[in-house]
Amino acid sequence: MKCTIGWIIPTLLATAAMQVQADEREGGGLNVAFTDCTEFVGVASVPESKARVLVPSQYQLVVDDGGAKLVVRIAHCQGVAVNNRPAQAGTVAHLGIMLYSPDGTGTDPNTAINNYTVTYASNVPALVNGLRKQGVPAQWDGNLTYEVTPTSATNEFYAAVSPDGPGTITWFLHGAVTEPAIASEFLANWWFYSKKGEVKMATSIGQIYFDFGSTVSFFTARDGVIGDLLGGNSVANFALSFRGKFSNGQMAVTRAR
Repeated sequence: MKCTIGWIIPTLLATAAMQVQADEREGGGLNVAFTDCTEFVGVASVPESKARVLVPSQYQLVVDDGGAKLVVRIAHCQGVAVNNRPAQAGTVAHLGIMLYSPDGTGTDPNTAINNYTVTYASNVPALVNGLRKQGVPAQWDGNLTYEVTPTSATNEFYAAVSPDGPGTITWFLHGAVTEPAIASEFLANWWFYSKKGEVKMATSIGQIYFDFGSTVSFFTARDGVIGDLLGGNSVANFALSFRGKFSNGQMAVTRAR
């Protein structure tokens, strides 16, 4: 008998959408608990004029002599629980442009960051649908890959993002990552604006361990949105990168009109 799994992804997304709608009828917002996570964040300079095209004018870009800043982040967690539902292992991946804080939160550059969301992808259906309901164009990626392979000297790192659907932005990372050991608190605010209003995705982490010695490169299509931003199809070894590890984080998603 021939089997097919083509029905699985639509069914998962539809089920998650019904769960999110039930949460909204009950008056709840979108809250996400992340447990036992590791992540990689890379920052690259890009032309201010090109970054400005991707970010609404009410947001102020962080710009220095090198230009505006592209932020690349991917995180894998053993537990992702949306609105107190049962947790599942999952991964989130997003690209953004670094901002000065729009609302006065997360202003310390050593313990916080603010970014405007260019893309967001995940393999957690309830998270994808919850963000879509808020107005964020989150993308489902059932093949989202995050691998850390121990070697004799360090850890080989590979991540690949290839969301479903036409016109999506695909990208991947490869390099060597080290074990985080520097403890800090951290607040990560990711913003998005649409006709539904302004969405703030605020992830608060009470204690995260960082390492800044990873050597990782970024690759994407030259003819895509990010390729145009970079003026090419790669970033060879991010000049600034963060390898992170944390036990617990809480993301509160709010929307203001």
